[in-house]
Amino acid sequence: MDDIIIMHGTKGDYYVKYILNDILYGPYTSIDLDPRPSWPDGTKAHTYSVNAPIQCVYDKTKGESPITTLRNTPWKGSLGEILWIYRDQDNNIYNLETKYGVRWWRSWVVNPYHYDEHGKLQPGPNPYGEFYYDQAGKKNRVIRKGQPIEKSDTVDPITDMDYNKNILDYESGNVLTPQAHLGHTYGRIIRDCYHDEKYILHCIKQIITKPDDRRNIMNMMQVKELAKGTILPPCAYETQWFVAYGKDGVRYIDMKLTQRSSDFVTAGVINQVQYELLLLLVANEATRITGIPHIPRLFIWSPGNVQIYDRHVDAAKELLAREPIDCSPYFEIAKDVPFKDMKVSDVILKGMPEKGKIKTLSSKLEVAI
Repeated sequence: MDDIIIMHGTKGDYYVKYILNDILYGPYTSIDLDPRPSWPDGTKAHTYSVNAPIQCVYDKTKGESPITTLRNTPWKGSLGEILWIYRDQDNNIYNLETKYGVRWWRSWVVNPYHYDEHGKLQPGPNPYGEFYYDQAGKKNRVIRKGQPIEKSDTVDPITDMDYNKNILDYESGNVLTPQAHLGHTYGRIIRDCYHDEKYILHCIKQIITKPDDRRNIMNMMQVKELAKGTILPPCAYETQWFVAYGKDGVRYIDMKLTQRSSDFVTAGVINQVQYELLLLLVANEATRITGIPHIPRLFIWSPGNVQIYDRHVDAAKELLAREPIDCSPYFEIAKDVPFKDMKVSDVILKGMPEKGKIKTLSSKLEVAI
């Protein structure tokens, strides 16, 4: 796939269309019979999927990127989540929301609470179904698809926080306390298995101290660690890092991401952009520490099963029908900022079409849990 000629748009646009077309119209599509996930209304969330449809290869030295012009990509939240996992080494979604503004993990929280009719905080998810009580004991309607928005007047409309700093999820009525987390997964596994006091991450240490090592791998699919308690094994679970010495005398860094499954319409591009950014951040850190330029080169995304949920088929067809926009997106990173101090504001996306040219999807995507 290295010699693909992109006629319009980005290489990410090409892969998005290739994968969506393969799932919807290819010869190896599978339709599940008894899926684990369900929609918020309790209906089973069926999928159309293919196994290992393609290995996506992006050459950063040629300006290739998974960024797509077929829809907007929330890259700042994507970067925030990567910093939360690999730099903060955290599994607390309250911290993820308050520090980075990322809200898409709300439905997966391990320890939700709810308020009862007296406004008292109680353990467990909201039991009241179509309504919830807020901290003042006031009854409010849970927001469902197609319903008018009705929010509690005791909660800040920007942060969704009440005056005790708990976060209220209007779609479920659950209350996320500062202890809300995902269980023993993601950042917790990185902290327990791949933390390094001096270099922060095992992969950075290996790049600097053992650049010729072919075993520089971080794998979050740790069975014994996950058995300590989690509701979600990592989707993007393994990175493998390589230092390559080019014929031009330049030291390059290549990285391969292995992903067990991808809810492609919802997060397929997001996951790729996240790990493209991680490659750039790690190369930046290796350069900063050693003083030797480490140039990010190949980012390789190797997915296992890639799926489209039944309620996302219309969105997939909408994306397929769209015409890509010619552009050359790239990320610019503050070179002198250590990885441990990196902020989202230290990264800038350039080379994109002018604001308003990239369309949003016609309808909001439901999330299957």
